[in-house]
Amino acid sequence: MDGKKRRIQQVFVGVAVLALLFAAGCGSSNRMTAQTSGEKIMRAGNAYVQSKDGNASLNAKDDLARAEGKLMKARDAFTKKNYEEAANLADQAVVDAEYAKARSTTKKNLDTAEGIKKEINDLRQEIDRMSK
Repeated sequence: MDGKKRRIQQVFVGVAVLALLFAAGCGSSNRMTAQTSGEKIMRAGNAYVQSKDGNASLNAKDDLARAEGKLMKARDAFTKKNYEEAANLADQAVVDAEYAKARSTTKKNLDTAEGIKKEINDLRQEIDRMSK
C-alpha cells in the first residue's frame, strides 16, 4: 500500500507543479506580448525601410503601400495596448514588405533579362548582315 500511496503523491505533486508553471506563464504573458509585439513592430519597420530602399516604391507601389498601412495599424494597436492585434498586424506588414521587395527585385531582373535578350538579338542581326 505504501508504494501505491507514494506513487499517487508523486503524480499529485507533478500535476501541481505543472499547474503552477502554467499559471505563472499565463500571468506573465501580457508583459511578454507587449515586448514581443514591440519587437515585431520594429522588425516590420525595418522590413518596410529595406523594401523602400530596394526600389519597391518604384516597382511594387501597391504592395509597399499595403505594408505601410498594416505597419501604421500595428503601431496604433500597440499604443492602444492591444498587443496581440499589433503583433499580428506587424507580422502581416513584414510579409507584405518582403513581398514588395521580392516583386521589385523580380521586375528589375526581368527588365535586365529583357535588355540582354534585345542585345543578343541585335548582335545576331549584325552577324547575319556581316556574313552576307
